[in-house]
Amino acid sequence: MNAVASAWDMGTFHRRVATLSHTAVLLAVLVVAMIQLESVLKPFFIALGIYFILKPGADYLSKNEFPKFLSYLTMLMLFLLVITSAAFFAWSQAQGLVENEDRIDEYNDVLDKRWHQLKDVPIIGPAIKEAVKDGTGTLGGDLGDLGVGSGGQLTDIVVNMASGVGGMITTSFTVLFFLIFIIFEASLLPGRIERAWPGGASDRVDIIMSQIRESVNTYIIVKTGCGLGSAFIAGAIMWAFGIDLWFVWAIMTFLLNYVPYIGSLIATIPPLLLGLILLKPLGIMVMAILLLGNQQLWGNYIETKWAGRALDLSPVVLLLVTAFSFWLWGITGMILAVPLFVIIKIVLENIEATRPIAILLSERAPSLGEAWEDALRDGHLSVGEAHKLKQLQELLGISDEAVTRVAGRSAAVTILKRGKVIEEEIALINAAARGTPQEEDLKKLLVSGKLESETRTYLSDLVATLMRAEEEE
Repeated sequence: MNAVASAWDMGTFHRRVATLSHTAVLLAVLVVAMIQLESVLKPFFIALGIYFILKPGADYLSKNEFPKFLSYLTMLMLFLLVITSAAFFAWSQAQGLVENEDRIDEYNDVLDKRWHQLKDVPIIGPAIKEAVKDGTGTLGGDLGDLGVGSGGQLTDIVVNMASGVGGMITTSFTVLFFLIFIIFEASLLPGRIERAWPGGASDRVDIIMSQIRESVNTYIIVKTGCGLGSAFIAGAIMWAFGIDLWFVWAIMTFLLNYVPYIGSLIATIPPLLLGLILLKPLGIMVMAILLLGNQQLWGNYIETKWAGRALDLSPVVLLLVTAFSFWLWGITGMILAVPLFVIIKIVLENIEATRPIAILLSERAPSLGEAWEDALRDGHLSVGEAHKLKQLQELLGISDEAVTRVAGRSAAVTILKRGKVIEEEIALINAAARGTPQEEDLKKLLVSGKLESETRTYLSDLVATLMRAEEEE
């Protein structure tokens, strides 16, 4: 018996080592390809990201009996209109500042004045004077002597960065070319998969595609909505304080909102630097509080309430992926990194040999009850969510009867939090309530719509009953 167990352990160990080594080799090949083929792969992945941005709107139009091709064409035209309009306005603002020589001279004079004041500060001042004793006396010249910048005026850097934002958000013909073909290929791919791997393989691919679509669509919708809200308020704050290029910085706030954790904080740096030049200490303090408060409100409260744990990726892994993608492809890589990594994690989850790797990349290891509550957050159980719950049930070795109780309790808890009943949740609750004192009353009272106070009482009692049953097992 021990010999069999030892053989099994060694066989399992060798399989896992082989899986890890193969994964490492594939990742190394992928990284080398992304470095060497950047000019080809970057436009493709940008086009893929835009496809996912267009997809929720196109799906909505298709559900309302709009032809699928026209749905994507309408969303694409709308997307291009928004992008080109924003790019033109940002470029106009930057160009206006470049041509305003009096404003540029004002910036340079204030910067030089602040630089001279900094040289008189104890401890810091003498160190600066020693380092730039042969400098020109201006901020740009002294920084050039220190090896920072080219020795020109610091405002030139700001203007060049602002001009680059307009170019960054303007789509190229290559991206558009890739995007058109991705839209056509998306509808043809399932049929080719069925022909290539008949006998059920296409069902598994459909599940993976469903999970990818659900996760990425949720990420895109939530990040876009929160980014627009955050950028609108940030732009209004900067406009109220008289910060130049406020629309450019608002666009940067929107784009960097796609970078987890640090993106919105990075977006506040340029306007705060301009605020140090233009505003008095009290004004810059108030503006900093408002901008950071706006970022925290949208990033840590509204986004969490809206999406919950839709991505389920470890924060450390996200930061590492973001840092690596910035090294690889710059700001574009940071924006594309998260949805692409979500796709990789979903694929790893659905391959038995690599599932442990996907679990290690997750933010947490939820209980079955927590997983059901996350899945029922919107009141609907999608194909991808049902598949993940089934996988978790098999992994934990939980019976169907226990899952019925957990599903019903999770649905009841979700309804109590939301204050509204959705049709799909009624069946889960009725199944879990069988044999409980609340069964007959809930069958009569539980209907879709607003949750009534009497129904709330019976639901709370059902939750307590089901929890006691779980504890007794």
